[in-house]
Amino acid sequence: MADFNVTNPTFVNIMPKVKLTPVKQKTKKEELQEIIQSPNDPLAKYPLRAFGYSNEVGAAVSAMPGWGKVAEAALWVPALMYLGADIYDKYKRGKDGNYSKESATKGVEQAVFQGLASVILPTAAVKMGQGIASQFTKLDGTNLSASVKEELLEKLEKDFAKAKFVKGDRVDKDGVFKTGKQLVIERINDDTFGNQLQATKDKLAKESGFKKIIKFFGHSSGYDATVKADSKDVARYLESKAAEIFDMQTLIETGTLDDIKNTGKKKFINSYLKAQQNAEKGYSNLLKTRPNLIIEKILSSADERFDTLKSLISADHPTIADKINLVSSNDKAKEAAAKLLKKLMKKEDNKKLIEDIAKKSFMSNEIINKFIQSKKLKMGLLKTTGGFIALGLLAVPIDHFVHEYIIKKFLEPSLEGMHNLQAKLSFKKKEDTKKA
Repeated sequence: MADFNVTNPTFVNIMPKVKLTPVKQKTKKEELQEIIQSPNDPLAKYPLRAFGYSNEVGAAVSAMPGWGKVAEAALWVPALMYLGADIYDKYKRGKDGNYSKESATKGVEQAVFQGLASVILPTAAVKMGQGIASQFTKLDGTNLSASVKEELLEKLEKDFAKAKFVKGDRVDKDGVFKTGKQLVIERINDDTFGNQLQATKDKLAKESGFKKIIKFFGHSSGYDATVKADSKDVARYLESKAAEIFDMQTLIETGTLDDIKNTGKKKFINSYLKAQQNAEKGYSNLLKTRPNLIIEKILSSADERFDTLKSLISADHPTIADKINLVSSNDKAKEAAAKLLKKLMKKEDNKKLIEDIAKKSFMSNEIINKFIQSKKLKMGLLKTTGGFIALGLLAVPIDHFVHEYIIKKFLEPSLEGMHNLQAKLSFKKKEDTKKA
């Protein structure tokens, strides 16, 4: 057997005495660094490179209530400007990268890369992250995702604005006594809401695959998430939140400052004190803009102090139909309600009572709207966080996948083949012309 510890003299004499440096394999991260941070390409380096991710940031924050969708639309502007500049730059640089000869091929390659790696796939990652994060709210016992809760909170916000929570205890047409809370819950989860859910189910059943893809990258509307949840869970959540809002409204409008402080809820107490200050200036505007709401508050109140006002209103509007028309939200009803309030407030005692109702109504509107907004904000923050986490985890793999597999293994050979075919056809055409 040969002794491998003995150096072959022939090998030593023939081979030059050079120091061999082992070739270090590049990691995927280092390869990606070359793709997105070329030292000769300012558009591939930060801070300019950050503009390419602005649309993904917009997609992530789009889940925030109120300003989210506006921010999403606005953040597309820097992204599109960056993508356009980068594609044009690669076209001008050409294959050699020195701006000596323009290359449509490089422009196309960069357009595909940016389209996939900076728009479609990262946005899909963000939406997927939001969807996964949305499922975590099921763990609180409601069994409803954040998306479902957002839709139901939106409904409750609209119902509150429509004065559906203005109901006192009363006996219904069948002689059954019902509390104001029972009546409110029945108004919230009524036939109209059931019909809206059914219409949404029918609409989703007819949706094309293309429409579903568009909605995945965009935003659902109405009750798209709610109809996919268990109807019992939806009804239970609506009843729970409606009762919570009703109790809060009752406490604000009928309780004293001591009653509010006895709740021990610091945020609620602070909101009450702030709303109390704002009401001193804001109640007069409420009397002007929503006189019908003030009339409905008086008619729905169980407070004996308002019995005289109820009698005076009944004298002008004796039937139930008259009262319903008086408290409607149309302009004609508002005009009639405004005239009636002006008439009632001519007497000083009545004026003080009506102003007190207006102040308390202003306070409950402000506090409850903020309460609903805070609930929606939590859902939005959860989904936004999920979107950012997904983007952070998948941004690098997406860039690598698009560059190595889509561009290198598919697009470049295809474009090269098309270029060669075009060259052959052009050559053949020239030869045929010569022969002719």
